[in-house]
Amino acid sequence: MRSYWDFHSLLLGIQMMFNFMLVDDDQPLRLCKHCQKVFLGGRSNATFCSPRCKNQYNVYKNREKFKGDED
Repeated sequence: MRSYWDFHSLLLGIQMMFNFMLVDDDQPLRLCKHCQKVFLGGRSNATFCSPRCKNQYNVYKNREKFKGDED
């Protein structure tokens, strides 16, 4: 059996799909630890939206660590 929804506007359809993404256990919506953008988590422990954000976060974190050692 196939479910079918008839939306009266594109906005209602988009809102419904967004709600499904919010509760999807396989790919939940997440907030990037570096840039604070919302992304679909491909893994249960995903914390960054891209490898670039992960790298930048680690660079800034290390710079702060070494900055504190110089004082």
